[in-house]
Amino acid sequence: MINNLINYVKNEEFVINLWKNKINIVNFKEIVILEEDKIVITSPDGKVTVRGDNLSINKLLDKELLITGTFNSIELGD
Repeated sequence: MINNLINYVKNEEFVINLWKNKINIVNFKEIVILEEDKIVITSPDGKVTVRGDNLSINKLLDKELLITGTFNSIELGD
């Protein structure tokens, strides 16, 4: 039981949560490109490219970020 609690608190799984005008990304490595129409980050599994309009980062923590704007596509992989 203690292992489950430790894994929950110290969760290092890469996660993307999608909403209408928001994308929350947890456990990313770094922001590679930050433009109004494209944001590229690296994850443990490769690159994530978000394309759209008026993209901005509204929340930036150590391993978590919140992107807002109008999204056209999300590409996973290199």
